[in-house]
Amino acid sequence: MSNESSSSKKSVASRLARTIFILISATTAIAMVAVDFFIDDADDTILNLELRADAAFFEEQLSTGTFRSLETPRLEVFFLPAGESESGLPYYFQGLSLPYADEFEENGVTKQVIAKKVERPAGKLYLAQDTTILESRQGLIQWILLGITSVMFLAAFFISRASANYIVRPLKRLTHEIQSIEPSKSMQRCHSDYTDWEFAHIAESFNLFLSELESHIERERSFVKLASHELRTPLAVISGAVEVLEQRGDLSEANQKTITRIRTTTHAMKDDMEVLLALARSEDREEANQQFSVYRLARELIVDLEQSTPAYRGRVKLEHEDSEAIFADPSLVRLLLRNLIQNALRHTRSDVVITIRTGEIVVQDFGMGLPLENWKQLSEPDIEVFSVKQKGNFKNSTFGLLIVRLVAERLGWTLELIRSNNEGTAFRIVIGNAGT
Repeated sequence: MSNESSSSKKSVASRLARTIFILISATTAIAMVAVDFFIDDADDTILNLELRADAAFFEEQLSTGTFRSLETPRLEVFFLPAGESESGLPYYFQGLSLPYADEFEENGVTKQVIAKKVERPAGKLYLAQDTTILESRQGLIQWILLGITSVMFLAAFFISRASANYIVRPLKRLTHEIQSIEPSKSMQRCHSDYTDWEFAHIAESFNLFLSELESHIERERSFVKLASHELRTPLAVISGAVEVLEQRGDLSEANQKTITRIRTTTHAMKDDMEVLLALARSEDREEANQQFSVYRLARELIVDLEQSTPAYRGRVKLEHEDSEAIFADPSLVRLLLRNLIQNALRHTRSDVVITIRTGEIVVQDFGMGLPLENWKQLSEPDIEVFSVKQKGNFKNSTFGLLIVRLVAERLGWTLELIRSNNEGTAFRIVIGNAGT
């Protein structure tokens, strides 16, 4: 689940590389567009400045009587007196709506044409400048710009990736160091010798967190150790007192049953205490694994509950289907089942049904369902099934359900919340190592 969620997240290096690539590409594109704009502006300069200056020059010659028509490979100048026909003019001067200023192109020849009316002497002045060479150079320059832009985009792609990897390298190093830290009594620390103060500050803060965590774990370990001693002592006293009473031999039959009951309960408490202490320490214990029948264990457990609490008599129904013996720690399984059953009995007044099949155990009641805070802890909005491998927040869970989840995790079994509504609550325990 964590691998899938992490693989679906975006990488900081990828985001940084994409940002650098976009910035370089945008800068390159803006520069190329600006250069292309200045090249295109050359045509407007010829048309709006150079040719207009030439037209003013020849118009002055017309006013002084020194004008002569001009026809060169690059520049053509004609004056048509008022009333004369345009048929003698080149075709691109004919039929123009004066004043006129535009570009003319035909058969690979490009000309900038300007025409205007002249008052002294009355007539029309025509100028045309051949800009074919300039246009061809402009096309070549545009192709060169396109090539440069492509090369810049390609360079931006590699530069952005290299830059992003260089920038993110300390972060990857720090992430690798944090991931390599294994939970233990004395945990490895991260190096804080980073050039960038941000990464050094993160490493120092994380090291401080590890120190506080170790201190907290050590306090819990000391507390559990002391609690272990304080719990074992009274149980040992009770067991010793029971042995003394039996050795006296003056017990009545009723008292003997009571003493037997006390001994059985004391042994069960001792086993449960050992399991709970091991769970509290989160340490591996030598599991007394053996092959046994879950149905027989559940039946003995029901009898024990009914004897200890008369109000429970007749409320637990045990349904047995074909099932195989399992190989596990009976004390863990007993603790798991007892807490599930007791939780159902304490929170409902109706019957509790236990169904044992091959590979699974189903415990269901017919009350009003789990409280809302417990339901939120045991299920996701769209997923009714939760795995014990998913470490949850137990602050709102009842103590019984907390024990159930911890024991199921230790056994490697899966706990599923099938239903929790006004029709009751049902849990399924999927046995991971069922069978012989």
